[in-house]
Amino acid sequence: MKFKNFTNFGFIIDKIPKKLFNSLKEECKYGEKNNPELITGLTNKDVAKHRNLVNNKELLWKYIDSLMLKYNDVFPGAQDVKVLTNDLPFRFGVPWINYQRKGEYVPNHTHDGIFSYSIWVNIPSPCIFEFTYTNVIGNIQQAKINLTKKDEGKIVFFPSKLPHIAYPFNDTNDVRMSISGNISFDSSNSNYEKN
Repeated sequence: MKFKNFTNFGFIIDKIPKKLFNSLKEECKYGEKNNPELITGLTNKDVAKHRNLVNNKELLWKYIDSLMLKYNDVFPGAQDVKVLTNDLPFRFGVPWINYQRKGEYVPNHTHDGIFSYSIWVNIPSPCIFEFTYTNVIGNIQQAKINLTKKDEGKIVFFPSKLPHIAYPFNDTNDVRMSISGNISFDSSNSNYEKN
């Protein structure tokens, strides 16, 4: 008798380097008032607000590039979409900062691109980040990541089309801050978005 699992893709959780984390946290603190606002299809009155990351994006991209290589070693083939006539290099999209307040949430959604990431910068209250997916018999499954203060500085790296949600919290007036971004195929001969 043999047992065989279906091939699937997972996600990576890592701790970002302390120096990079400190720089990101500093920008998050002043970015809500100073950085350009990001309007998305999720923008709504009860949804966390978004601002573009400006000053630390190149440092972050360098780290994300190394994480993407690790991901491809563990889960090879996630980028093999096979709809292009030629392979294209990856392009790092402009990251954004999420400012989530009491009662706000980020609804279940997917991202554009091949890979995405979220970095937890400030977690004032325990909260949940959750992936949803269907198993091979069509049942909806969840992979919950319970977050506390000790998870600040951690990153989750995952396929962009993996649905996910950030649940609301109601026990503090402090702001939950995270940084997210996407990696796509680059058809413009540039590895980075300029914005």
